[in-house]
Amino acid sequence: MTAFFREAAGVTPSRRAVPGLFLLSAGVLCYELLLMRVFSVLMWYHFASLAIGLALLGLGAGGVAVGLLPRLRTDPWAGRGAAAFAVGVLGVLGFLAAARASPELAEVTLAPFHQPFYRPFARPDGAGQGAALAWRLAGLAVVAGLPFLGAGVTTASLLARAAPRLHGLYAATFLGSAAGCVVAPAALGVWSAPAVLGVAAALGAGGAALLAPGRVGRAGAWAVCALAALGGGVAQATGAAEIPFAQSRYEPGLLAVRWNAMSRVAAFPLSAADVARPFGVSRAYRGPVPPQVGLVVDDSGYTNLFEGAASQANPEFYRANIVALPYHLRADARALLFGPGGGKDLWIALSFPGTSVRAVEINPDVVAMAQEVFGDFTGRPYADPRVALTISDGRRFAALDRGEYDVIGASAVFGRLPPAAGAFTLSEDLLHTREAFRDYWRRLSPRGVLSLSHFAYDQRALRLVALARDRLAGEGIASPGDHVRVVSDRGLANVMVGRAPFSAADDELLAARVAEFGFTWLYPLPPGGGETALTELLDGPALAETLATLPFDVGPPSDDRPFFYYTLRPRDFLGWAAPDRAGFDNRGAELLRTAFLGLGALTLATLLLPLAVARGFPRGGLPPLAFAACLGLGFMALEIGTMKRLSLFLGHPVYAASATLFGFLLGGGAGSLWAGRPGRTRRALTVALVAGAALGLVQAFGAPGLLAPALTLSDPVRWAVAAGLVLPLAFALGVCFPTGMALLGRVGGQVIPWAWAVNGAASVLGSVGSVLVAMNFGYTATLVVGSGLYLLALAASAGFPREAGT
Repeated sequence: MTAFFREAAGVTPSRRAVPGLFLLSAGVLCYELLLMRVFSVLMWYHFASLAIGLALLGLGAGGVAVGLLPRLRTDPWAGRGAAAFAVGVLGVLGFLAAARASPELAEVTLAPFHQPFYRPFARPDGAGQGAALAWRLAGLAVVAGLPFLGAGVTTASLLARAAPRLHGLYAATFLGSAAGCVVAPAALGVWSAPAVLGVAAALGAGGAALLAPGRVGRAGAWAVCALAALGGGVAQATGAAEIPFAQSRYEPGLLAVRWNAMSRVAAFPLSAADVARPFGVSRAYRGPVPPQVGLVVDDSGYTNLFEGAASQANPEFYRANIVALPYHLRADARALLFGPGGGKDLWIALSFPGTSVRAVEINPDVVAMAQEVFGDFTGRPYADPRVALTISDGRRFAALDRGEYDVIGASAVFGRLPPAAGAFTLSEDLLHTREAFRDYWRRLSPRGVLSLSHFAYDQRALRLVALARDRLAGEGIASPGDHVRVVSDRGLANVMVGRAPFSAADDELLAARVAEFGFTWLYPLPPGGGETALTELLDGPALAETLATLPFDVGPPSDDRPFFYYTLRPRDFLGWAAPDRAGFDNRGAELLRTAFLGLGALTLATLLLPLAVARGFPRGGLPPLAFAACLGLGFMALEIGTMKRLSLFLGHPVYAASATLFGFLLGGGAGSLWAGRPGRTRRALTVALVAGAALGLVQAFGAPGLLAPALTLSDPVRWAVAAGLVLPLAFALGVCFPTGMALLGRVGGQVIPWAWAVNGAASVLGSVGSVLVAMNFGYTATLVVGSGLYLLALAASAGFPREAGT
C-alpha cells in the first residue's frame, strides 16, 4: 500500500492527494452506510436506498461543478471540498440533536416520513402525501446530500488534473471506500449511528488536512477533525442525538437503545391502552394481561417484552392467542420458531406442558434486550431449559438442520428483519418463498403443522395460501384443501398447513377452540359460506388459472424474486395503479417509483442540463458520455444483483451487503491499479468490458448452482466462495472506467469531469432502477440487464483512441 501511495502521488497535483482522497472516500462510504441506517429508523424503510442516490447524485454534481468552473481544478478547492463534506456531516449530526431536543422540529421535518399511512386494518386516506411529502423529501435530500457535493468536487478536481494517468487516484476512491465499508459496521458495534457520524466527519476532515495546500487550511481541517471526534463522543456519551422515534411516534423517553450494523433496537414504555387489547388474543379472554415493554426494530419491526412472573402465572393469556392453535392440536410438541423476538411466541409455546422449543432469532440485540437489558423483567425466556436458542437466519437454519418438528411457527416476523442492511430493498423476504416452504416441509414430522401468522389485510393471507398450495402440488397432493386451515382474529390470520391431512378429530378440536375464543374461519368456510379468493386458490382446478383471474399478483414468490409484500403486476406498476387499488403493502413501491422519477428530475436539473448548455465542451464528447452512462447503470445492476445472490448463501442480508460492497470496492480498486500498467489500449478495454459482461452472466445463470452445494460449508469457506464470485467480476469492472478515461487523455482532461458526472448521474438512476427491475422481473433479469449495459459501453467505445495518451 505504501508503494501504491508513493507511485500514484508522483502523477497527481499534490503529493498528499492519494492518501487524502483515500481518507475522504472512506468517510464518504461510511457516511453513506450511516444514512442507510438512519433513514431506516427515521422513515419508511423504502427510503433507505435514497442514501445511495443522494451519494451518487452529490458526487456527480461535484463533477459538473468542476467541468463548468475550471478554477475548481486546484489544490485549494480540493481541500475545501473535503472540508465541506466534513462540515456537512457534522451539520446532519447537529440536526439529529436538534430533532431530539425539539418535538416541534421533529414533527415539521420528519413526521410525514415516519409511517404516515400506518393504520392497521384501515384504508389509508393519503394524508401526508403529495406536495407536502415531496417538499420535505427535497429538503431532506438537500441537507443529507450536500456533504456528497463537497466530496464530488474534490474527487473530480483531482481526477481531471491527473489525466491521463488517473488510475492511482481512481483506485484510491475504491480502496478508501472499501475501508469505509469496514469502518462503519465495526463502529456500529460500539457506538450508535448518530455518534458514528462524527467518525465519518473526522475521516473527511483528515482527508481535507492532507489535501489543503496551505498551513492555515491544514490547521483548520485538523480543527474540524477534532471537533468531529468530540461531537461523536458527546453524542455517544449523552444520547443527545439519539433518534426519538418508536412505534410511529415521537418518543423522547426511550428506555434503552442498542445499535448494530443491521438495525437499531429500542425499548420504550407502553401505555395501558397499548397493552389492553393485543392483536391475536381472543376477544373472549377476560383475564389479566401481563405487563409489557415495547420493542421496535428500526422503524417497522414491533415486538414486546412480557413480564416473566406474570407470564408463568397466567398461561391462559397465551393459550387464547390465535398463534397457539397448532399447540392445541399437537400435544407435547417439538416446536421450531423463527423470529420469536421479545418472547411472545416462546411464552405461547411454553404455556402448553410438554412442549420444547428451538428458537431461531436473526437479531442478537433483540435477544440481548430480552435476556440482559430487561432480563429481570422478562425472566429470561431464552434461558428456559425447554428452549434452545440459535442466532441465525431462519432460511439457512432450515436448510442445514436435520431435526423434525411437530410445529414450525413464524408469527409476523418480517417486521423484525432488517431491510437488507438498509440498501437496495423493497420488502425482500426469503422466509416466504417457494424454496423456503420446501425446506420447512422437509423439517415437518409426520404429524407436523406449519403455522404462519400474518396480517390478513391486503393480500398477505392469499399469498401464504398460494405458497401452501404450490408446495402441496410439488409433493403430488391432489386435495390441497385437506391440508390447509385458515383462522383469523381482527385482521390477523393464522395459516396452518399440515403434512398429513387434518383429521376429523383435528377439525372438531379446532372448531371448538374457534368458537370458544371468538375467532373467524377463513378456510374452510361453513356450509353455504360461498366462495372467496382463498377458497378459489385452494379448491380451484389449477393454481395458475386462479392466480390469473385475481387483480393482484399473489403467486408464490421465489428466491430469485422474493418480494412477498409486493403484489402489483408489472403492467399495473408501469401504468400508475390507483392508490385505492394499490393497497398498503404496495404503497412503498409507489413511493420508490416516485423517488426514482424525482431523482431523475434532479439528475436532469443538476447534471445533464448544465452539460447541454455548457460552452466549450469538447467536440465528439457524446460517445464518452454514453460510455460513462452505461458503466454507471451497469455497475449498479451487477452490484445489486450479486448482492442478492449472496443473501441466502451468507445467511444474512447485512453480510451479503457487506461482502458485496467490500468485494466490489476492493476488486474494483485492484482493477483500477492494474489499468495503470503500460500499454493501455482499446483492445485491453474491450477485453475488460467483455469479461465484465460474461462474468455478470455467470452470476445470473451459474451462481445459484454453484452456491447451493456450498451452503453447508463453514462460515470462512462460504466467505471465500463469495469472494471467488465477487472479486473477478469487480476486478474486470474496475478496469473499464480508468482505461477508457486514459484512452481519452489524448484529447486532454476536459471530458473527464463530465464523464465522471454522467457516470455518477447514471449510477443515481441505476441504484433505484435496478431495484425496480428486480421487483418486477427478478434478480436474474437485473444481472442480465447489467451485462447488456457493459456490451453497450463496448459499442460506445468503438471510436476511442487506440492507445492511451501520456
